[in-house]
Amino acid sequence: MLARLIALLLLCPASAFAADWWSYDNAGFGYAIELPSEFHLATPSGDANRLSLWPADRSASLQVFGTVAANGDFTTEANGRVALARNEGWKISYAKSNSRGISFSGTRQGRIVYVRGVALCNGAAAFFQMDYSKTDMQRYDVMVMRLVRSLRSTKKCAPTAQIVKSFPATG
Repeated sequence: MLARLIALLLLCPASAFAADWWSYDNAGFGYAIELPSEFHLATPSGDANRLSLWPADRSASLQVFGTVAANGDFTTEANGRVALARNEGWKISYAKSNSRGISFSGTRQGRIVYVRGVALCNGAAAFFQMDYSKTDMQRYDVMVMRLVRSLRSTKKCAPTAQIVKSFPATG
C-alpha cells in the first residue's frame, strides 16, 4: 500500500507538469512542438512563420519558426544559425548536429541561448530558440529539454528516388 501511495505521489507532479503544456502544429511546414502554457504569444511580428513567446515576467524569450533551408540543405542552414549566433556575440559552448538535426547553446552577458533545429521535407527546417538568464537556469533548463524532445517533423518525406520515379518519361 505504501509503495502505491509513493508511486501515486510521484506520478501526480508529472501529470500536472504535462497538463501545463500545449501543442502547436504548423501544417504548412510540417512540424509540431509542445509549448509551456506559462509562455504567451507576443505581438505578431508580421512573420506568419514565427511565434514569439514570453512568460508573464519576461524573464525569457522563446522563438519558434519554420524556414526554407538555404539551397534546401539543412546542414548549411544549421551551420549558418551557429555562425549567426556567434556574430551576435554568443559564446557557443555546446553544439551537436547531424543531417537531420542540430542543437547548440551558448552564453552572453549573463544569459543563455539554446537553439534546436530539425530538418523537414522539401528543404525546410523548424527551429526554436530560447534565451534566458543564467540565474533562471534551473527553472528553464527543464523546459528546454522538453522543447528539444517535442520538436519534430509531422510529415514523412518521400525519398528522392521515389520522386524521380514518379516523373513521366519524355520521348
